Amino acid sequence: MKSAAFSLSLAMMAAAPVPGEGQISGDTELTYFGRSSFKIRTRSGFVLYVDPYAPGDYSEAADLVLVSHGHSDHNAVGKVTRKKECKVIAPVGAVENMAVATIAEGDTRSVGPVSIRAVGAANGNHPRGFGVGYVLSFEGIVLYYSGDTSRLPEMAKWTEYGIDYALICSDGFWNMGAEEVARCATLMGARRLLPIHTSKDGIYDDTVARSVKFKDTIIVQPGSKLALKK
Repeated sequence: MKSAAFSLSLAMMAAAPVPGEGQISGDTELTYFGRSSFKIRTRSGFVLYVDPYAPGDYSEAADLVLVSHGHSDHNAVGKVTRKKECKVIAPVGAVENMAVATIAEGDTRSVGPVSIRAVGAANGNHPRGFGVGYVLSFEGIVLYYSGDTSRLPEMAKWTEYGIDYALICSDGFWNMGAEEVARCATLMGARRLLPIHTSKDGIYDDTVARSVKFKDTIIVQPGSKLALKK
């Protein structure tokens, strides 16, 4: 995807979340904003934002912000309210005009209760080395976030991580489509799959999200909150 800004309309945002889908209350909570943007608030109160961009409430001050790559629909860190000690982690060149702790494929970091592993992310629109995906561990939960990618051979080795939640780009244009998304989740042995980045240009496409068939697919619409559990 080219780095030019999208012309996104708020009219493209999804309707209110369907009861029972992405509306579980709990201690460790994921809030989905749309596109690839989400927030995690751990049981201990640690606040993490990933790939900020989609409209949403970014007012809860962050302890950590992760960016997968330097496209404008993934790196709007300026939207996020950040604590003085907040750490921003991103690949080289992905975020400009602020202090960033850089990360590359294969690197690991720990910030507060969160352990971070940068993994590969690449396809025809995103060359290898331009961005990363993340495997995050916190409070006994392991979450994989794909960044922008297609299936990579090494995903079959990620079964060793014990992934509880896989958040995988599913738009079928810049990234892989529904069938490949399900295959990736199966390869890595994920327990649950959340289709995200479901639209070519918009914030969310419910039809695309529901076309992903996996043993445990969770539909999260913009504004949904999901309690994370082992």
